[in-house]
Amino acid sequence: MSSQEETEKIKIRYENRKSNRSVQDHNAAKSFISFMTKERELIYKHLLQKQFNNRIKNLTLLEIGAGNGGNIAFFKDIGIYASSIYANELLEDRIQNLRKNHPEVHILPGDARKLLPDHSQSFDVVFQSTVFTSILEPEFKKELAACCLKLLKPQGMILWYDFAFNNPKNKDVKGIKKKEIRALFPNCNIAFHKVTLAPPIGRRVGKLYPVLNSLPFLRTHLVAAITPKVIP
Repeated sequence: MSSQEETEKIKIRYENRKSNRSVQDHNAAKSFISFMTKERELIYKHLLQKQFNNRIKNLTLLEIGAGNGGNIAFFKDIGIYASSIYANELLEDRIQNLRKNHPEVHILPGDARKLLPDHSQSFDVVFQSTVFTSILEPEFKKELAACCLKLLKPQGMILWYDFAFNNPKNKDVKGIKKKEIRALFPNCNIAFHKVTLAPPIGRRVGKLYPVLNSLPFLRTHLVAAITPKVIP
C-alpha cells in the first residue's frame, strides 16, 4: 500500500467516527471527559516542566493531528504563547474550525510528513494525541515517528497520548503498547505514565472516576515523554 493510499484511508476513518455511536456516546459523557482531560493535562504539565526547567513560556510547540483544537487552550493556559503554537491537521473541515477558533496560532494543513524539510528541527515539543492509533499501515507509522524526531530541536521532546488496547467495536483503530512505541522511537529515552480509566467504565461511573482510576489495571491509555538519547 502506498503512503498516499494510507493517507486517504486515515481521512475515511476519521469521517466514519462522526457517525460511530460509541464515539458519540463518548463525546456525550461530559463528566468522564472532564476527569480524563484533567488527569492527562496534569501529567503533560509536569513532564514539560521537568524537561524544560519551568521555561514553558519559551517553548515552540507543534501538535500533529490537532483536530478542532481541543488541546490548544491547555497549552496556552500553561504559558506557551499562541504565536509559538503550530497546529497540523489533515481533514479540511477541522482545518477550517482551527482557523475559526484559534486564528492566533499557525495552521499547517496536510500530511505531517510533508512538514519536512521546511520545519526541520523547529520545535521544542511535538505533541500527538490519538493519531498513531488511527494509522494501520506499519510503514506509515514508522515514517511519521521518524518525522516527529526530525521536527524536534536539539533537546526537544515528543509528548504522546494514545491508547494501548484495541477497540473491538472500532476496526478503524489499533492500540499501541509500550513495546511498539519503543520500536517506533529507537535510541530514545521514554518515560511512560498509564492513564485514563477504561472508557466503557469511565463513561458510566460519574464522580467515582477517581476511585476506580486508582486501580492501574483499569487504565487503558499511555502518556509518554520521548526524548532522543544524547550521543557523546
